[in-house]
Amino acid sequence: MGAYREQLLKETYGGRPYGTPTQEEAVPSGSLAFFKLKFTISLFLFSGFAYLSMTGSSFCDVTAEQIVEAVTEEDISVQLSKLGLYE
Repeated sequence: MGAYREQLLKETYGGRPYGTPTQEEAVPSGSLAFFKLKFTISLFLFSGFAYLSMTGSSFCDVTAEQIVEAVTEEDISVQLSKLGLYE
């Protein structure tokens, strides 16, 4: 690589390798980690619901049908209290 090109790249990108993001371009790691955590939790909850729905089994005496009723009901707190999950 020529000396002129090296100097031009150094002046343009500030000595950092080409293609690396700057502080302004980088995504804040805290918000990305929090998103990954929320996504993982929701994925586990949905897969658990899908398992309950497909097999017809229950978890802590709660079936998939009861979850659907509780979510589609107008007043969720009433359904949750019937299931013993809300006091």
